[in-house]
Amino acid sequence: MNTDSNPVQFTAPTLPAWHDGGNLTALVTPLQDVAGSLLLSAALPAGVSRARLAGRYFLARCVEPSPWARAHDWTLYRRRPLFVAGWRPATAEAAQVERWLLTSAARGDAGVHWLAARPEGAAVNLIGPLGNGFVLPPRARHLAIVSEPARVAALLPLLHEMLDRGGRTVILLQGSGAIPPALRDLLPFAAEVQQVAADDGWQERLQDALGWADVAATALPASALPEVLQAVRTVRLRVERDFVQALVDVQLVCGYGACHACLTPLGNGRWTRACVHGPVFDLADLGR
Repeated sequence: MNTDSNPVQFTAPTLPAWHDGGNLTALVTPLQDVAGSLLLSAALPAGVSRARLAGRYFLARCVEPSPWARAHDWTLYRRRPLFVAGWRPATAEAAQVERWLLTSAARGDAGVHWLAARPEGAAVNLIGPLGNGFVLPPRARHLAIVSEPARVAALLPLLHEMLDRGGRTVILLQGSGAIPPALRDLLPFAAEVQQVAADDGWQERLQDALGWADVAATALPASALPEVLQAVRTVRLRVERDFVQALVDVQLVCGYGACHACLTPLGNGRWTRACVHGPVFDLADLGR
C-alpha cells in the first residue's frame, strides 16, 4: 500500500484515554508467548468496568492508530478479541492509569501477529470489556479449571477470585509434554496443575477433577465440549445448572450481535449470539 500520500503526522499518545462513543486508547506492551498465547500488558484509563472479568474481552483495532490509517488501511480492518487475564488498580503516582493483563490464543491470526509486533507503549484502540464472564457461586470452595495451555490465561481472574476467598483450585490442562516454564510462572503456586494428553487418560482425569469440584470452568476447543458433557453425566448423572461454565470457542468480531459470526448452538436446538449473551455459558444451556 502506498503511504506517500499521507498528509497527517500522527503523534502517539503518552497516556491512555477515553474517546467519544465509548472506545478507548490503551498503551500496550507485548510481554511473551505463553504456551502459544500472546500476553500483553496494557495501560488503560481509570474507570473501566471490572465486573466478572474472567471470560470478558476487549476488541482491539489492529491497524496503525493514525487518522489516515483508520480511514484508508483496510488490510487488518477486523477487530480481534483480547481476553482479560488480570487487573491492577491505579496507584498514587498514576491515579488515572490502571494496569491490565490481556491475552489472545489466536497466534496464527494476522491481527494478533500485528499486536505481537507492537513496540513498548504502543497505542491500540479498544472497545470493552464486552460480554458476560464467569460467576463463582457464593458457597463454592473447590474450583476445577479445565483448559488447554494456550487458553488458560483467560481464566486467571476466576482462579485468583477463588484463592482470595480461601478456596482451592485444580487446573487440568489438555496437552502433552512438560508444562512450559512461562505458563508455570504465570499460574499461582497455590493452584494444583496437571497436564494430560488427550489419548493418555484424559477422560479419567477429567472425571476425577469434576468429582472433586463444586464448581468448574472450561476453556477448550469446540470439539472438546462433548467430552466435558460426557464426564459431567458420568460423575453427576445429569448436567446440573451452576456446576460447569464454559468459555465457548467462537469468532468474536463485532461485540454487539450484529454480524452473527459468533452464533452458538444451544442444547434446546436454538442458537444465540455469544458476543453479547456469552462468551461464557452454563454448560446446561449448551447440551442436555
